[in-house]
Amino acid sequence: MRLAPRESSLGPTAHRMPGQAANALRAINYPVRDSAPLPGQLRAGAHTDYGTLTILRQDTVGGLEVLDAGGRWAGVEPVPGAFVINIGDLMARWTNDQWRSTLHRVVDPPDPAAAAARRQSMPYFQNANWSAEISCLPTCLEPGEKPRYELVLAGPHLMGKFRRSVTF
Repeated sequence: MRLAPRESSLGPTAHRMPGQAANALRAINYPVRDSAPLPGQLRAGAHTDYGTLTILRQDTVGGLEVLDAGGRWAGVEPVPGAFVINIGDLMARWTNDQWRSTLHRVVDPPDPAAAAARRQSMPYFQNANWSAEISCLPTCLEPGEKPRYELVLAGPHLMGKFRRSVTF
């Protein structure tokens, strides 16, 4: 699969979008837990990331799970010094789901000592430029195939996702 636009069809700078991206480095605190979680209680519920991709440096604590193709939750084994890269919703749109957004969650770590300890996580969320039009890249469509998603503007799409994730 080729993600970069072909120079002959889109021009040499078609992939460069002027403007500002709403990238974010988020600090997430998982406080010390002094009692066992309730049955089914999660540290972060199942979700996909909204932008293009997310970069997360792994720690040794664990607890990150991804939904596999068979519909089962699989633990992401911590690898010292490694990064986890999650594909986000906008990348899925760009690639017509050739690259799918990763449904993931955070459970209580399996090690009781780790589960009781304070943990901090700092994911970096890479997003498209605010005014970027997100539509299927021509190189991600087979002849005669139609895009699965309508065109969206990146910034308003992200804001809509943020607003829907907050309850009052």
